Amino acid sequence: MENHGARWAAAFGLQGDALVAQRERYERLKQHMVFQIDAAGITDPLTVLATANGSTSNSSSSWSQYFTDETLLEEINTDLERLYPAGNESFFQNELYLSTLRHVLFVWCRLHPDVAYRQGMHDVAAVVLYAFLYTTKDGNTEGDSAKKLPEHAEADTFLVFEAVMLFLKPFYEIVKTRHGTSCENEDSNRLFASFSLKGNENDNGVNTKGAQKKQPALHQLCHHIQYELLQQKDPQLYYHLQNLEIVPETYCLRWIRLLFAREYALKELLWIWDAMILDNTRADVIFPVINMTDKSDNDLLQLPKLISKNEDASWIGFPLLRYICVARLLQLSSQLRQSDNTGCLRLLMRAYQEEELDGEQNRAIELIKFARILRDPMTEETQQCEDGEKDCDGESRSVEVVQFQEGSLGIILTAAGAQYEDRLAVKSFTRDPTAIGGVGQAEASGKVRLGDLLQSINGVPIIGVTTEEVKRRLQLIDRPVYIGFCHCSDAFGNENTAASDGSEAVEVSDAAESSPRSDTALSELVLPVFLPGELCYANVETSMQRLVLSHDGSCLSHYISGKLFITNYRCFFTRLLGRGEIDWQIPVLSIASIDRIDPHASATTGPASLSVENAQVALGFAPDDSFKVVIRCKDTQVARLSITDQSEYSKLVKCLSFLAFPSSLLDAFCFAYSPTVAPSEEVQFDIRQEYKRIGLLSFPEHLRCIDQSSQYTLCETYPRHLIVPADISDVRLKAAAAFRAHQRLPVVSWIHPSNGATIVRSSQPLVGLKSARSGEDELLVTLSCCSTNKKAFGRYVIMDARSQLAAVGNKALGKGTEISSNYRGAKLIFMNVENIHSVRQSQVSLAAIFEPKKSASEDTSSSFYGRIDSSGWLRHVRLVLKASVELAHTVHNGMSVLTHCSDGWDRTAQMVALAALMLDPYYRTLRGFQVLVEKEWCAFGHQFALRCGHARSDVSNEQRSPVFLLWLDCVWQYIRQYPTECEFNESFLLALADHVYSCKFGTFMFDCERQR
Repeated sequence: MENHGARWAAAFGLQGDALVAQRERYERLKQHMVFQIDAAGITDPLTVLATANGSTSNSSSSWSQYFTDETLLEEINTDLERLYPAGNESFFQNELYLSTLRHVLFVWCRLHPDVAYRQGMHDVAAVVLYAFLYTTKDGNTEGDSAKKLPEHAEADTFLVFEAVMLFLKPFYEIVKTRHGTSCENEDSNRLFASFSLKGNENDNGVNTKGAQKKQPALHQLCHHIQYELLQQKDPQLYYHLQNLEIVPETYCLRWIRLLFAREYALKELLWIWDAMILDNTRADVIFPVINMTDKSDNDLLQLPKLISKNEDASWIGFPLLRYICVARLLQLSSQLRQSDNTGCLRLLMRAYQEEELDGEQNRAIELIKFARILRDPMTEETQQCEDGEKDCDGESRSVEVVQFQEGSLGIILTAAGAQYEDRLAVKSFTRDPTAIGGVGQAEASGKVRLGDLLQSINGVPIIGVTTEEVKRRLQLIDRPVYIGFCHCSDAFGNENTAASDGSEAVEVSDAAESSPRSDTALSELVLPVFLPGELCYANVETSMQRLVLSHDGSCLSHYISGKLFITNYRCFFTRLLGRGEIDWQIPVLSIASIDRIDPHASATTGPASLSVENAQVALGFAPDDSFKVVIRCKDTQVARLSITDQSEYSKLVKCLSFLAFPSSLLDAFCFAYSPTVAPSEEVQFDIRQEYKRIGLLSFPEHLRCIDQSSQYTLCETYPRHLIVPADISDVRLKAAAAFRAHQRLPVVSWIHPSNGATIVRSSQPLVGLKSARSGEDELLVTLSCCSTNKKAFGRYVIMDARSQLAAVGNKALGKGTEISSNYRGAKLIFMNVENIHSVRQSQVSLAAIFEPKKSASEDTSSSFYGRIDSSGWLRHVRLVLKASVELAHTVHNGMSVLTHCSDGWDRTAQMVALAALMLDPYYRTLRGFQVLVEKEWCAFGHQFALRCGHARSDVSNEQRSPVFLLWLDCVWQYIRQYPTECEFNESFLLALADHVYSCKFGTFMFDCERQR
């Protein structure tokens, strides 16, 4: 009578003479090892030990082995005493079965002292024993009434358990960690986790499979399941778990180590193990050859080995296991998405419950079927559609799977008829101008028909989702993508498919950029291509003022008629008689203010205390009866619109005000924008990789990388990972942070590759009028500046970006600057860079120079260049450049520098980023410059939202200032001086200047890394 255990043994090559030899091997191993644990009939087990190991030379090692075995046996017995598998609680409460498991586990652990016994191994061994006792024909087991095991059951259990553990052993191994030397102080306990790329990344700082294998096998497989496979199969669930901070080790550990032994009843579990063990893609097991005529026991300690066919079994284990884990996650997907962190953990860590059993084998077989489809979506073609789904003739429908490459899918989906509620069906095909003959991929495959139901994407069933959700999923999944279609002749019932509403093209290529809905008047214009996720909220007939320079130097104006379109990203003007060209456009979040004049109202929102006629003149209009709107932009552009219809005027003002000044930054376009991104560009900025590239992780004896945790407990406006001295405790770090404004403690930002000099950045110290000091801060500054730079002999420079007068003035507010006598070896200098208010005023003055003259008689007493000079903008550029050059020169000459301004996120960012650009050639590449902006500006907390006024209508807010724009001007000056040194030009700088205000991307959103 066949049982699962026999099938598993045969699958592992245990048949015929090989099986007989391996059984004898086990009996001889047991004879040598197990005499200590079964004392029945022997009054004194120690006597047996002494008899078996009577030689004096081995007595010490024998006693040591005896006590080791006693400890091992105690661990095994502790777990066996609580072996109550769900659904079969009483089955193993039979001393015969417990003794068998005890022998099997003990012998295996003695053969593998590097792992020995780990909790959970008893569950695995119990499943193997159950497989030899349970027969598939009658479904009976003798349970706790059994008095005798079937012949060779114990040996066979050991052999199959030994083979299974070849796949599971890497997941039970304990990885030893090397702890760094602690400080001698009592407060040396670490509060923050230390991060090192050693053991996680390769020498090039790039995540590769080779680098990944340095991680413990268990963690590697857990991460592979959630962070790679799940992301590819169900990106929405992946991001949901990410947002809830669910780490895969919390639930995958038990699934992997026990092979779902606690998630399913044993009868179900056997079918799951069947699938993994009988899988022809797994590694082969080669047992040692046993010479049955040799009684010297020389072959006993030889162990079986894995011979991998394709993948590395050292961390993959059973190849199907990872897909079973993903299938389990997807089966819980709907419940997980509706749960919070606690609810998700309860679902994922819930053990088997009896009421879950829905017929023998059903759940297990469905899980295995699902896992195989996830592994190879093309196999779904051999499966029939869901049970009970038949067409109008009562016949079962087949499934066709199509592989789609990059580009348009070539189909339009819509909701199926009432008969197939919550399903989507193919409404029509679309043309693809980039394809041969213009035929889309779906139609060209020959497998897709009109009316087919959308069955799956990458093997995941698509039921109860909208076309928008399908579209979003396809945008998040890499190509190729496998989509299953279920042939159906009655998908729309008696409805006319052409009349179906709500259909949307499911496309993710550039050709799929959809035009937003609008009224029929749009047909008069040739509309430009809209961005993915861009929706048109309104279009208004208006006239835009155009200025022409006359011969006498004055500006003459005229109006061109057209339409102003307002989308969730931008407003743009297109003339009526044009060919779709955009005459003017601006992102809505780049709008600084909206002035308007209603000729029928008693007051205006333009210049205060002016009549309507005078207000029109003041805003640059000729007086008339039309409605006027002036859009002033953060990049100094000004658009003047004239509208004759009051309803159009009201629609424009209402819609534009709503979009330009939303109630929350979460309404910004970057959250709706969904472009197709090349895989090579999908790698997000990781400051740890940049630390490694710079070399900050190459001095573990001097510097360490700490992890603040997701709560940013040390400093909320700093990046999560910081470089600090290795010789200072975390308690002292917190004390030093408390002595700096906004807790922005000194941290290392860059290190010179040759001389070891560092650039350290911080905010101003909280010195105050009483000249307070902090020993922790002084120690931190000294170690940051001197530990890697021995040739400076303890000397370093503190560069205060402010003037001395400004620094002293801050003392009255409890702040100030360092007292150099308290910082041994320090030289304090002031760089005289002016504050944000002065920079803002200079930009206003500079923009005013380019305002058009209203007449030739207007005052022109100052020359154009004289007005530029008097604006003060170039003075700011010169001061920032001078300070940055001084910083770069000092570090290049071997002297470390600590630099700060007031808060450490404006002038400090300008100086550090510009100096790094001069010192590090990587930052002068296109990719490197992006990293520089991400690191010194975004990660280190420049307040982009506050300085740029994102989604704010308070134009007069004194915290607004073009600090980043000033830095871009400094970079442009550098490029002008050294045109061949940079991989980019002014076009790239202009793009950054535009998008710092546009909110098209999330890079410049919010004020710090934590908020993002």
